[in-house]
Amino acid sequence: ADTMRRSGDYLAALQRFGEGKTQVLLGTQMIAKGLDFPRVKLVGVISADTALHLPDFRAAERTFQLIAQVAGRAGRAEDGQFPSRVIVQTFTPEDHTIQSASQHDYQGFVERELAMRSRDGLPPIGRMARIVCRDPDNLKAKAHATELRAQLDEANALINALPQGSPAVRLRGPMPCPVSRVADFFRWQILMFAGDALSLQKVLGLLRQAGLLKSDARTAVDVDPVQLL
Repeated sequence: ADTMRRSGDYLAALQRFGEGKTQVLLGTQMIAKGLDFPRVKLVGVISADTALHLPDFRAAERTFQLIAQVAGRAGRAEDGQFPSRVIVQTFTPEDHTIQSASQHDYQGFVERELAMRSRDGLPPIGRMARIVCRDPDNLKAKAHATELRAQLDEANALINALPQGSPAVRLRGPMPCPVSRVADFFRWQILMFAGDALSLQKVLGLLRQAGLLKSDARTAVDVDPVQLL
């Protein structure tokens, strides 16, 4: 068995696998896409539903992508010379994401995901922002996030009271981040949802103009975040 210890080990292992000198290739998501080996006859996805249980609305999307990408490593011989199989290990075989991925039902998966996100006002239908407050002291991180939430509520109400006010921004939190501590910093988050980017920008802009919100070592503002951990 070979392991990746140096920068060149990965490419060397792929070369041996492509030449047939290595019969089994075991890895993480780094081998899920971009590899073209026509002789691959069996692909296995271990614990394929792990990411489904993450508190992120994109969890299903990422799981579908992973299974589809890994499955695509099999059956790449143009003449069908090497029949192949894909085996997916899962504790939730009935889940629509697993079912859609196993049947290559991209259209059905997308339609269901978009319907769910439209109902809940989530991207790409709606817009979103995430504010993360960090501090080595958990109570201080929480207090900072709580104070910031009160200021956001006040700014939101003020803007909505104006004649040309935007639709209300929905706020959630403060609450601990799913990964609540990173590099000795405790992390609390506030989530903001709106039907359009302008509504978010007005609320965030009002706090920035007042000097109440700025990105620094204690506070991170992420508009349209790609992950919520």
